[in-house]
Amino acid sequence: MNEIWVHIGTAHDAARLELKAVHGTSGLGVMQLRFHFEASCRNEAAAQRPMWFEGKVHAVGLGRSSGYLGRLAVESSPVTLHSLAATTTFVLVADLDHRQLQIIEEHRTGAVKFRLEVTGTAMTDGNLERIGVGGIEYEINQSNWAAILEQMQYRRLLLIELDAPDANRPVEFAAALDYYRDAEKQYIKQEWRLTVEALRQTLAALVGKKADEEEEVAGVQAAANTLRKESRKTNQGYPPRAEQVRRALKFMCGLGAHPEVAETTKADAYSALLMVGGLLHSWQPVKARITSQPSDQEDELTQAAPAVSA
Repeated sequence: MNEIWVHIGTAHDAARLELKAVHGTSGLGVMQLRFHFEASCRNEAAAQRPMWFEGKVHAVGLGRSSGYLGRLAVESSPVTLHSLAATTTFVLVADLDHRQLQIIEEHRTGAVKFRLEVTGTAMTDGNLERIGVGGIEYEINQSNWAAILEQMQYRRLLLIELDAPDANRPVEFAAALDYYRDAEKQYIKQEWRLTVEALRQTLAALVGKKADEEEEVAGVQAAANTLRKESRKTNQGYPPRAEQVRRALKFMCGLGAHPEVAETTKADAYSALLMVGGLLHSWQPVKARITSQPSDQEDELTQAAPAVSA
């Protein structure tokens, strides 16, 4: 049963709180879970007595990630039942941030279950006194939870969080990480072109080179041709494919070094920062680098591929 009984003085079942529904809302950087209750008076002890409710909400059923989510606060107070058998409605709200929802989504296996611990106070002869309330567990099935996420506009904000890469790796990686940190500093300063240029240096440092030591256009096209041909002979795993991504990203970031080619915008810098950060997160150097020289014999698909132009 989705109900909690309110105890006032010696009246142990003075009022009944029934959880009717859960909705979500979206605010400025904050999202809310809204627990809609119906309160009904079951004893004269609760009649004509203003009550205030609050509490805590926990997420359960998420394994080791289960735990406290936030405070519960009544949206409009006090809650007053004017006569015996009277009913009224009220809402307890909990503020959540995007990271908390992300943890729930990473660990839930279908439905979502919350445990609410509700406490309260009531006005008696002009004085406030604590009243006994209680706890309740409420499960939201998967389809209703999806609707709540939509109400909170979850996933309409693309937020990517990655663990900081371990700097205790080869010298090349440490240098690349230093350039990436410089790119982050330039981004904070709103220096969009310098952000992208630092990312170009990052991508070159990953393979122990300077940014201008690699052929931009020819290198990208030749590497793509070689990888395509080699993939027909043997399965190419993530490292060689990631190397192709590195080359392509470096070609993209090359515009940051030439402001006369195109003006680098905030969107350009931000997307490049995310992509390069993702590449750093899983980077594994390949043992044999893809050659930058095209083969004398190319298959029909290679010959038909359009040339990459600056």
